[in-house]
Amino acid sequence: MREPKPFWSDVPAPVRREIEALVGSPIRKGTRVFGGYGPSATFRIFLEDGRTVFAKGAGKGSNEVNWRVVPVEESAYRNIDAIRPFSPSYLGSVMADGWHLLLLEDLKDAAAVPPWTDKLAVQAVHDIAQFHLRGMPESGKVDEINVKGFTDNWRTIRYNREESDCFLGLFGEDRTEAEAWLNDSFDILIAAESELMRMDQPWGLIHSDIRSDNLRFRDDKLVLFDWALACRGPLILDVIFFFPSVQGEGGPTAERLLPVYKQAMSDQGVSFPSYAERAAAAATAGFFASRTGKPPIPALPRLRDIQRLQLGPALEWAAKVLSLPKPPPLV
Repeated sequence: MREPKPFWSDVPAPVRREIEALVGSPIRKGTRVFGGYGPSATFRIFLEDGRTVFAKGAGKGSNEVNWRVVPVEESAYRNIDAIRPFSPSYLGSVMADGWHLLLLEDLKDAAAVPPWTDKLAVQAVHDIAQFHLRGMPESGKVDEINVKGFTDNWRTIRYNREESDCFLGLFGEDRTEAEAWLNDSFDILIAAESELMRMDQPWGLIHSDIRSDNLRFRDDKLVLFDWALACRGPLILDVIFFFPSVQGEGGPTAERLLPVYKQAMSDQGVSFPSYAERAAAAATAGFFASRTGKPPIPALPRLRDIQRLQLGPALEWAAKVLSLPKPPPLV
């Protein structure tokens, strides 16, 4: 099942005319595009002069979240210089007749993942490091990361029976083994995730939602989009949150990729205290552990599946970093 996205035929004539004025060409046709897991309006627009542009935003049927994040993403494209080498070109925006669309360079010819190769994953991590280095001076242009949902997930699972049942239900016949693992691991997981927001580690501008549906490769270089969650936060969280999706989609593990990131940052004089990796690993695993087993969200029908894909690798990495026993496999 796919997300309930609007059709191009839903876009009113006044909005189309404003797009034509902005891009300098009549529109030949538009098609609805699927990629991410949300119900946002996303279109590929074919122009009479032969170009294509990508439009995304909110309009018919969009929910409150869609409307809230579009201005945030637009602000990132307009105001943050550091993202420009790593994102599609921003062409402008249109607000008319109950629609708000951002117009971006179309990445239809850029390479998508999966499949992941070691080379592509290493390149992605290297480029994320370069983005972090460029973005550190501009971190004041964005809000600080919202700590809710990052630093208290394992504690919530421990003390809320409904939450723990949702998590343990993911293990099927291994539920008893999973519960024993959890009880043995709680103290260490809770202590580690509570350190995520310490300020004595490198902070800066982070994307905070890097995964395969939010990136492409053009000329073997990383291109990131969906900047609506850009914020100021612990840099290492940005990559450790990314690694489970790479491994879950058949790519290399965090054990292979984290040294690439740390070396690229170290080459420019940025190093990480020992607790930072543990905190980010615990927080990432807790983020997916607290969400994956919950009921599906109608507007986001594929979300639980992609969270499950990431939960297994996230748990394995957290256990390794924190010297915990290996968790049982998910169903």
